[in-house]
Amino acid sequence: MKIFEAFLAMILSIFPAFATGGAVSDRLEGTWTETRQYKDYPRAVLHFEGQNLRLEHVFDEDVTVEYKVTEQKDPDDFTITFEYWHKVKRGNGRIIDRKESRDYRYHVENGRPILSEMVFEYDGRGLIVFGEFLKKDDFTDGFESELRKKLNNREAVPTMMKME
Repeated sequence: MKIFEAFLAMILSIFPAFATGGAVSDRLEGTWTETRQYKDYPRAVLHFEGQNLRLEHVFDEDVTVEYKVTEQKDPDDFTITFEYWHKVKRGNGRIIDRKESRDYRYHVENGRPILSEMVFEYDGRGLIVFGEFLKKDDFTDGFESELRKKLNNREAVPTMMKME
């Protein structure tokens, strides 16, 4: 029996998506609402159903995309990504194809699941949390995770040194 258990553990480590038994889509399933209101804009809303993600108030129009799990350290900490191509009219009137891509990190703090939109800030801080989403049933206006506080409140590293 120990040989079988060792073999199963080896197989599951090679294919981490199988290890959670579909837990990723189960954990994301449902409606997530952005925790902060920006001016008069409606809050962004994410709807997860299976491998599809419907985005409301994120782009000019509501869209549905297929997302991918890109990291899975454990069931309580993974990253999902998606790409979306759409047409954009430039200032000179030319219409171009534009690719949007987003990374959302799923993490749990004090038993509360959180989706944090991760972006790279070029002011010297590096990776920061741009926006956060909570499940509809667990929504709190203005919520800020410990991850956001830790990453966003860092001092910016100077990009240039002064020579004296």
